[in-house]
Amino acid sequence: MTHWPKPLATQLVGSYTKPSWLLRKHGESWRADSEVLGDAQDDAARLAIYDQERAGLDLLSDGEGRRLNFARHFAIGWQGVDAVNMVKLTNQRRGVTTEYPRVIGPIALTSPRVLGDLRFLKAATDRPVKMTVVGPLTAARRLVDEYYRDDKALLLACAGAINAELLALQAEGCDLLQLDEPVIYTNPGPLLPYAGEALDRALAGITTAVAVHVCYGYAYRFPNKQADPAYAAALETLASCKQIKWISIEYTQPKHSPELLKHCGDKGVILGVLDLATESIEEPQAIAQRARAALEFVPPARLNLAPDCGMWHLPRPVAMAKLRALVQGAETVRRELNLTD
Repeated sequence: MTHWPKPLATQLVGSYTKPSWLLRKHGESWRADSEVLGDAQDDAARLAIYDQERAGLDLLSDGEGRRLNFARHFAIGWQGVDAVNMVKLTNQRRGVTTEYPRVIGPIALTSPRVLGDLRFLKAATDRPVKMTVVGPLTAARRLVDEYYRDDKALLLACAGAINAELLALQAEGCDLLQLDEPVIYTNPGPLLPYAGEALDRALAGITTAVAVHVCYGYAYRFPNKQADPAYAAALETLASCKQIKWISIEYTQPKHSPELLKHCGDKGVILGVLDLATESIEEPQAIAQRARAALEFVPPARLNLAPDCGMWHLPRPVAMAKLRALVQGAETVRRELNLTD
């Protein structure tokens, strides 16, 4: 029987590859017609769970096959958010125009967005499970505020809605809850001074283990990532939050060094050991070596292994092969340390 937490446990960050029959390239829209979309999403979740079990992962997600956009998926279900009459904004640095929902009233959770996903996942596997939810900074930066007109007020309102979601998931029963919070590194802007307060608000009353994932963005959008000292500063912010037990790190593609892990304090580390910018399959021994190097800074009980980020955009055979290598690498190091079940 698989259990978690355990030393060098393996898991997805959250998303798994999404079938081409479900979603158009890069997630712009659903390919499945509305009358069969629910069935198609269920089948995508079943495939994700099946592949994770076959690969031998210790902690399973549902693959996030019901989400077009990991941040917007939550905000479009919140009271006070208009996701129909959206605003187009252009990122001047990247030259990309994106539509953003508008905040037009007080933000509140109307009903949990992924509670049904968690129930489906638990019914489909007897292994430990995790569920991912957008973080408050990332949610706030993906909205156009036409109501609060105050950065802190908007951020704390998002945190309150996220807290309600997390409490519902906790009541259902979940082994790990994860907040996806790339914005705390990539573009916190004026929200950064309130990050600690927002995370505390989002995690109020949460006793289930919580991880926070910090990445640079999907590899297909950012193929040339470099290690950045600002990333360490983001990790230190998370390390100061008492309710966070685990920090999920994008590590391999940016070529971070193991010294980065010092900035995680006494938190558990979910270390990204799969580079998702390439379809080349990692050798298990290379993964084992990354784990050995990390163990110089983090004890085995506080080290888990994962992909760098979500595997949404990889072909399924590639994703599956990478997960198998991940598990084999972890098992190699467990045997060396006499930590096998």
